[in-house]
Amino acid sequence: MSLITRRTRVATAAVAAAAMVALAGCSSDDSNNDDNASTETESQDKGTDEEEPAEETDGGDAFAGASADDIADQAFDALMGADALRMVGDIDQAGEQMGIDLHLSRDGDCAGSISMSSQGSFEIIKLGNEAWLRPDTTFWSTAAGVTDQSILSQLDGFFLYGPADEPPMNSSAESCNLESFLSQMGTGGNAVGLTMGEATEIDGTPAVTLHEGDEATIVVATEGDPFPLRIENNDPATGAGTIDFSSFNEPVPAEQPAATEVITIEDLQSGAFLG
Repeated sequence: MSLITRRTRVATAAVAAAAMVALAGCSSDDSNNDDNASTETESQDKGTDEEEPAEETDGGDAFAGASADDIADQAFDALMGADALRMVGDIDQAGEQMGIDLHLSRDGDCAGSISMSSQGSFEIIKLGNEAWLRPDTTFWSTAAGVTDQSILSQLDGFFLYGPADEPPMNSSAESCNLESFLSQMGTGGNAVGLTMGEATEIDGTPAVTLHEGDEATIVVATEGDPFPLRIENNDPATGAGTIDFSSFNEPVPAEQPAATEVITIEDLQSGAFLG
């Protein structure tokens, strides 16, 4: 069971890393020549920066003429202040294709799913100190080492239940915590070298697009709080893909699975679930 918890943490950390590079990773680095070059170019164009964003996109008006870097900083601050959110994305991490759809809260509640091309997929629910994990048969086999087809067939469709603060559920549950996710995104602020892009809309919310060269794109809401609605990272070394954020500050929509869908850790260890 230790492999399940480790791979759950690795998957979530990869998503956090991709978001960190695209958003917090825009922070200044004086030792990086590319960043310095971007800053110099921005300085040369400073005379037109205040006018061009308004011409390129209606999003510039929503931020009272703020620069792309300032808007990125506001988006980071808004994200770090969220009490809950939904994160949906597809990531390519060193050739591993990962999909994620998680609702997370600072209280530690979460619900959703994670898939990995080489490992299978699983659903996870955490409410208070209770956690449920429902791997597919591929994940049971690759991560937990269950290879007996008769056992796999009986495990299929069941949630594994256990206390969220005890092994083997504790590592998975911690990875499903918004506080943990945000802590991996650094301190943010002082973004450098972003350029203002086009106005757009994500699920009905008006937004403005910010570009970090060809490496990353951030779409920031221009209505309500300046939350980042989409982050696209084009660097495969740090996890290329797209992450959408939504449902900010909304309760995690989760219910406990039905008793008929659940086996306990004790059932799994003793084999009591086997018919």
